Amino acid sequence: MKVNKTILIGFSVLCLIFSSGCQIIPAVLEKMFPKEKVPPKFVLPKDKIVLIFPDDFQNPVSYPPIKRRLAKKIANILIERKVITKVADYDRLVELENNRDDFNILSIPKIGELTGADIVIYVSIDHFSLKDSPVDTLWRGRISCAVKVVDVKKGRIWPDESGGYPLKVVEPQTDNASESYGIELANKLADDLAEKVCDLFSTHYVLRSRMRENEGMNLSQ
Repeated sequence: MKVNKTILIGFSVLCLIFSSGCQIIPAVLEKMFPKEKVPPKFVLPKDKIVLIFPDDFQNPVSYPPIKRRLAKKIANILIERKVITKVADYDRLVELENNRDDFNILSIPKIGELTGADIVIYVSIDHFSLKDSPVDTLWRGRISCAVKVVDVKKGRIWPDESGGYPLKVVEPQTDNASESYGIELANKLADDLAEKVCDLFSTHYVLRSRMRENEGMNLSQ
């Protein structure tokens, strides 16, 4: 009887783990699932006040609270990773949007200046959806955006492409009859997108297989 080679290797690895104690587990997993160190796409200027500005003006989202969650999550992760130290208050952006009739025609540098920022990380949301059909119980969250870095005095400083750096998140299809699941899914989309935005500006590690998938996806965009 032939024994599948993959099964045999997996069984051997499990035997090694259990016989050697917990200390060996990270080393074994690292060998099985090697990670690649990825440098930042862009290094943000140091010691600047940064405004995180998720904008859905062109494509309004069906669940507006994700904009605040996205902004807060990006700010928290960048601070944790020691990429930035100062963040403009998101509530100042909200007040500006609510109180200025001309908000939608203000330039990004002007909005940054009015909120007290030196740098704006501008996240233009171009797609957001939770279901393919509103009457379906199948959820499949999607969100995509383009990211720019704008200096309030110099204008756009990254990327060279005026449209911004494209990112997207697609969640697995889930069958759930509860409408409240939509909020949970929207929050997850915001959190996952925030991670991707922050990866643009900080060194991080990804599985080599995942890295190849991302490269293929970027080439197709």
